[in-house]
Amino acid sequence: MNKRVWLIAGLLAGLNAPAWSQDLVLGLSHAKTGRYAGVAVGTEIAVDIAVAEINAAGGVNGRKIRVEKFDTGGEARNAQVAVQKFAEDAKALGVIGPFSSQEAQVGFAAGERLEIVQIPNAASAPGLTKDRKWAFRITEDEGKQFGRLLKTMETKGGVSGKTAAVMFPSDEFVGKALATWMPGLLEANGWKMVIPAEGFPTNATDLSPHVTKLRGNTPAVLAFAGLPEGTAKVMKELRRQGHNSMLIGAQIFADPDISKILGADGEGATFVAWYWWDTNDRTRQFERKFLEEAKKRGVTKGGAHHVDASAYDIVYVFADAMRRSGVTGDSAKLKAERTAIRDTLRSTNMAGVTGNVCFSKDNDSELPAYIIRIKGGQRTLLDQHPADKCN
Repeated sequence: MNKRVWLIAGLLAGLNAPAWSQDLVLGLSHAKTGRYAGVAVGTEIAVDIAVAEINAAGGVNGRKIRVEKFDTGGEARNAQVAVQKFAEDAKALGVIGPFSSQEAQVGFAAGERLEIVQIPNAASAPGLTKDRKWAFRITEDEGKQFGRLLKTMETKGGVSGKTAAVMFPSDEFVGKALATWMPGLLEANGWKMVIPAEGFPTNATDLSPHVTKLRGNTPAVLAFAGLPEGTAKVMKELRRQGHNSMLIGAQIFADPDISKILGADGEGATFVAWYWWDTNDRTRQFERKFLEEAKKRGVTKGGAHHVDASAYDIVYVFADAMRRSGVTGDSAKLKAERTAIRDTLRSTNMAGVTGNVCFSKDNDSELPAYIIRIKGGQRTLLDQHPADKCN
């Protein structure tokens, strides 16, 4: 057989190569731009680190993982577009994301119709995965975490009296959701609300009318339900009006750079997260890699956010499920392999940087709580609570 015949034969063999010779594709629905960009900037970095590690170790079932990415800009409607593109165009086996709780509400509905697993790394509003067949998450319920924070405040809070106020961005989905139950949870734990929960528009520049409602009645704690930038505006006005309340909050503003964002106004601020960088050798190694990669990309961060830790773990959880279910990447088996991944995820039990990853009957994870306090301008670990068992 001459060289030309060999060449033609080789080309035909390539054209007829089985579909499983391709990479194993995952989608990444992230909020690289838009309202959540300050918090979500590290998601892509964490995902890329995990993919590189897995592929360097031989990949999954002899195949490399490849990630297709879609920036939703933090808009819920784009989360639906993202999952549809991943499911129909990219032929992805699963999706990392969508990012926020509002995006998850919309994206999950589309994922049920398209029958593809989605696992957010940040969406933490209570009950998001309940009654969903294709939605999982590696985050922890905001209500549960805030309750754990209040337990720590009882023993290690260091405040005089149990009076509280709640402020929140009225046009932000998670903020509004948190504000509906924060006052009740505070009162159930013996705290007296000095004013009803006070909302304000995210873009408001003058918060004096809102803080003035305290009328000189300084609460021992101010519970804030919003992103770091909103937190800074509230605390600046609170201090300007002479209130020395301690800032407390759920996971939504647990940014590793929160002490820098708040400055002197944040001294003593206490909040909860599901990841702490100095927990063990694995978390310390992840933190080091994250900071090194962030620096290479020109991203300045004081550390990995807990949503970054979750993004890293999600890649490993998908890889574990694909490995255990024998995924091949054959496009003719795409529907069956997506179902196999979903069913295998339910028996997940693996160590991650967020803790031991498993899923409850509602496909929800059970993660620990780390109570963090700003002291001397630095994040310090004040307390921790173990994860509940997965049922």
